[in-house]
Amino acid sequence: MYLQFLLQTTDVVVEYVFRESLEYDLLIATITGILSGIIASGLFFLTLRVFKPKIQIASKIVKQQTTNDLGEPEIIYWFKFINMTKADIENVSIDLFLMEDFFNGSAKNYNTKRLKIAQPEFKFLTGKGKRSTETYNNCVQMKILEPLEEMWNGKKEWLHLQIDSTHSQSGRRKVHVKKYQDPSSAISNGKFDSGENFNILN
Repeated sequence: MYLQFLLQTTDVVVEYVFRESLEYDLLIATITGILSGIIASGLFFLTLRVFKPKIQIASKIVKQQTTNDLGEPEIIYWFKFINMTKADIENVSIDLFLMEDFFNGSAKNYNTKRLKIAQPEFKFLTGKGKRSTETYNNCVQMKILEPLEEMWNGKKEWLHLQIDSTHSQSGRRKVHVKKYQDPSSAISNGKFDSGENFNILN
């Protein structure tokens, strides 16, 4: 009878220990899963924040006096931007708009004219980490194919430049915007220096 009681007691203890061990394992697994999810989410958002396109745009537009193929005098306008991202960027699209605001009653509206540029799209642009120190192929000088100062007087108009691109590694997309308000302060005579700078040479 004592032996039977001892066996029953042992069974109860084993069942209790097993139940406690199972609950402990489930608790640990649940906590581990939650922490893993939090860490993964944190790393994902950190990647999106850090690994994104970084583009610098010159605060000036330059104009050069030149001659066309017919030997006639011509003025050419350029803007410049630099890919400061360490990695390459992809699907680069560039839009330049001449914006004008006007009021319709009490509501403010905008007229928009897309200006022509030499190359509005790139499949990719070399990153700062892979650039050539001879050609600086992460820098772009873009020709504006419009008589800019004939169209833009700065009274109600301004230029709106936007560059849309995607980080080649993270897939993060970003649009960089630059506004040029007044042609008298935004346009300078000369040409941009080569390399990772916005120096203007006369």
